[in-house]
Amino acid sequence: MPTTGPVTPAEVAEAAQRLGFTIPYGHEEEYLALLAKTDAQCQLILDTPDYKPSPRLDEYPRKDIHLPEADANESRGWAWRCDIGGDKNGLLGGKTVVFKDTVCVAGVPLLFGTDAFDGYVPDVDATVVSRVLQNGGRIIGKAACENFSHGATSSSSPFGPVENPYAKGFTTGGSSSGCGTLVGSGQADMAIGGDQGGSIRIPATFCGIVGLKPTFGLVPYTGVLTSDAGIDHVGPMCPTVLDCATLLEAVAGYDGLDDRQLGAPEYDKIPRYRSLLLEARSQPLQGKRIGILKEAIEGKLVASSVRSLVELAADRFKNLGIQVDEVSIPMFTLTPALSHIINKLASGGTRQGRQVGRRGLYLNDYWDHLLPWDQDKYDKAKYFVTGTAMSCEYAWLKYPTAYGRAMNLSRKLKDDFDELFKQYDAIIMPTCPQPPRRHIPAHAGPLGWADHAPGTASITAAFNLTGHPALTIPVGFAPPMGDDIQTPDDLAIRLPVGMMIVGKMFDESKIMVLADALERSAGWKDIVASE
Repeated sequence: MPTTGPVTPAEVAEAAQRLGFTIPYGHEEEYLALLAKTDAQCQLILDTPDYKPSPRLDEYPRKDIHLPEADANESRGWAWRCDIGGDKNGLLGGKTVVFKDTVCVAGVPLLFGTDAFDGYVPDVDATVVSRVLQNGGRIIGKAACENFSHGATSSSSPFGPVENPYAKGFTTGGSSSGCGTLVGSGQADMAIGGDQGGSIRIPATFCGIVGLKPTFGLVPYTGVLTSDAGIDHVGPMCPTVLDCATLLEAVAGYDGLDDRQLGAPEYDKIPRYRSLLLEARSQPLQGKRIGILKEAIEGKLVASSVRSLVELAADRFKNLGIQVDEVSIPMFTLTPALSHIINKLASGGTRQGRQVGRRGLYLNDYWDHLLPWDQDKYDKAKYFVTGTAMSCEYAWLKYPTAYGRAMNLSRKLKDDFDELFKQYDAIIMPTCPQPPRRHIPAHAGPLGWADHAPGTASITAAFNLTGHPALTIPVGFAPPMGDDIQTPDDLAIRLPVGMMIVGKMFDESKIMVLADALERSAGWKDIVASE
């Protein structure tokens, strides 16, 4: 907790200066007295013990907590290792599960993808952790993520770049980078990732697994470090659609704490996603309609290899008896601008500890560890974080209504998709416009980091804004791209490509049924984009 003391005249003057307010002559002592009242109330609250849910440590003891040695972490996907056994019988019985290192597991250190601070050990279990244990999952560790969970690459973890399971030296995507490589390489059966602009779906795509960003609020975010409460999501990252449905069933539903969960069903009333998926396998798909989004598949950054694989997947849907039509939402092209403003102006402020307007669980001890920022912390946080901090301060001063306008326009984008869902069961598009790139070069500066993999989140981010469920499924392999791809060995590399299936709010079952049918129609690893 920061050092505190009585308010001083210098602090009063500093507060006024930051506001652009000149204290009227003769009233200095009165404002000092006013702030002294605020000071006293803050001191009273800070001296009162915090109020948090208690973890069930006796029932689920934490064992073998350790930081793995480098030779036991060649992919650099692990942030921490542990062994926590769940209930003997349950939906997840026999499954090993890892959590993105933004998720609190009591007694297990949380790094948040950075070495800008250390020594933070949560004393609460996130709701998703408790539910995994109640459903029989075995937690085997925390998965590395990008510095302060920011960035669509896998280059900023303090352990070094997280490696793609299909080609060393290439990104897994981010920011749930460790989840992608640990599940993609078979080191864990399942993962819970986090997603504010594509951070579940991007690494799932690049690592050849299934990733689901659920409907906003379906899965509780309680006990997970936030970026912006308006776009925060957590969800499954798994080898198959059936595994994804199973893990979603275990963790979804209102927890009584997270105020993001407007409209979410109670925990004991959630759909039985796994059973519904298995039952649907015997039912015909004829009569279903899918739209392929013109603005996404024809985007100027979309590689021809990615487009051809998504079109092949659309043809496979047609072969299953599903009608596929081209659909259009012109406003979709605003996605990068909307996401940029909301992400920068919100997450930049959040990292300064400015969290207000919520009625959920605040992880106050984390902020006590982090704040205040200083130059050493910024240097360790890497360029995505410092760039966002600068953008945040600049834009709030110069464009104070930009965030609110972007939020309103995001609601218009949601309404446009809702209109399509009156006619279509799902909308499909590329998950990412290009295959995975090589890691960001060590010498790159702030602009080099920002421009290294253009448009990686330009499609995925739309559904953090609208809140619709969006699932990515692998649809084949493509050669890598970039100026550093030159040798025959480079050109022979094949990397996974994903297609995103989007559905109406709280209709995860429908998009998982479609994804499962596509998954079973052909082995994606046998499909390679034509050059």
